[in-house]
Amino acid sequence: MLNSTTISHDYIIALSAIVQSAFIVNKLATSEYEADEDSIILLKSIYKTNTFDSISIYENKRNIAGGLKILKDILMGKNDFFLMNIQKYALSMMLVQKNISKINDLQNLIRKKIDNYEEDSMMATNFDDLIAYSENIYKAYVAIIRPKVVISGKKEYLEKNSPLIRALLLSGIRAAFLWSYHGGSKWQLMFRRSEILNKCNKFFI
Repeated sequence: MLNSTTISHDYIIALSAIVQSAFIVNKLATSEYEADEDSIILLKSIYKTNTFDSISIYENKRNIAGGLKILKDILMGKNDFFLMNIQKYALSMMLVQKNISKINDLQNLIRKKIDNYEEDSMMATNFDDLIAYSENIYKAYVAIIRPKVVISGKKEYLEKNSPLIRALLLSGIRAAFLWSYHGGSKWQLMFRRSEILNKCNKFFI
């Protein structure tokens, strides 16, 4: 882990990716939402394990622009119900990441499973296979972690979208590992909110 208190662009990209994963999960759980196009970059990020450079992982800043906007709303203290849900999911994914990082054997098992899925094969051509493989990793290795990420929503949407929801939770946890590497911690979200928000506001300048 990189020991740094600098709020870097890598830090903001990773944090925005966590929030973006949480946002899409919330939309999938509560509405008729076609999330395939919005999800592909996040799901592919799970399998880019040979770099800690956020741009290399998410390809372009604008791919996480939605998460950045919602992150700014949260940091500004807006308390809409849907924002509270997104914040809850994001914090839950951060906690799962922290708990996984404490269990070396589990972390190694997850990494091995991820490494077994070649980017130049199915993942590049078949989105359904990418969802299914990511969901299986989540169910086998992540869902066993306590406390679990509990998703609220309408039963019909939760049942219909559960594979993609689990896959996106895995992408959010992957982003949490990246955020942690770049110095991220939950206490900063409480005590350095204005600094993080200021960095967000200058992000696309």
